[in-house]
Amino acid sequence: MRKENVAGAGTIVAALLATSCCIGPAVFIISGVSVGFLGNLSFLDAYSPYFMGVAALLLGYSFYKLYLRPVQCSCEDDLRTRRTSRVIFWIGAVSLIFALTFQKALLFLAS
Repeated sequence: MRKENVAGAGTIVAALLATSCCIGPAVFIISGVSVGFLGNLSFLDAYSPYFMGVAALLLGYSFYKLYLRPVQCSCEDDLRTRRTSRVIFWIGAVSLIFALTFQKALLFLAS
């Protein structure tokens, strides 16, 4: 597996871990379902800034490998894997932006 894919997937996982304490219960509350065990994830709230930092570093590394570093090979397989890596990168970028802004958006929706 390519380093860009690993870094992009790591960004997605870190962003999900950063929001797991609050986004899971919020989604269930908005949809009208009560799930009590998701409150046990509140211990991850203390680690949220660290997860965000790791996600930002991994996203920066992916950006460097995908967009700033010159292409080694222009063969068809390399272009296909770079396209896949860029899709994973952008999914990671959107998930990080969502993780950074969901609390403010949730407060906006609640008011």
